Amino acid sequence: MYGRSVFAGYFLRVGRAFLWGFAMLLSPVLMAADLSYRYIEINGVFGESGGEDSTGLGFEASYDFADVFYVTAGLRQTDVDTEPESDGEFYRLGLGVRGVMTDRMDVLFVAHYARLDVSAPATGGGTHNILDETGALVDLGIRGQIGTALEYSLLASFADWADRGWGYRAGGRYQLGESPYSLGLHYAGFENDWDQFELGVRYQFD
Repeated sequence: MYGRSVFAGYFLRVGRAFLWGFAMLLSPVLMAADLSYRYIEINGVFGESGGEDSTGLGFEASYDFADVFYVTAGLRQTDVDTEPESDGEFYRLGLGVRGVMTDRMDVLFVAHYARLDVSAPATGGGTHNILDETGALVDLGIRGQIGTALEYSLLASFADWADRGWGYRAGGRYQLGESPYSLGLHYAGFENDWDQFELGVRYQFD
């Protein structure tokens, strides 16, 4: 009986700690107000996929609501230097939650629905699918500011499709004065020999 009561007390303490941490994460009072989650951006992407060079364009958008949550979407189109050349399209739609670590740093958790299509020219004309997969993509990381013009981010990712597995994305952004524009440079990779640099422009509208 004593052991059972000790276990119950431990379980209740763990439960209270979890609920307190979750409440702190969702508290709008603690949000880092200077980080914008309302933006659109375009990126040039350069890297490798399965050991072959790839280039393309990426489009991203984000919009926050209720001071804590935000929706995010992305489209990426790439050409892979296979023989013959193959084309890839990656789509994602996600819901994120953000909380504060310091007054200049947010912690992020995002769950996405994602789809990857890869096609190549078919014999006799047209195209045929090489890869057509959908699944979940989860991001966990931080985003913060240094001074008034510099921003950084670091994300760990996990994808349960296309042999992606674990990955990461790290980089920074420079705000162009008082304008709503900023320049960003990021590097992303997954453990299945996929990696790329992203260089782009963001417009924030909050």
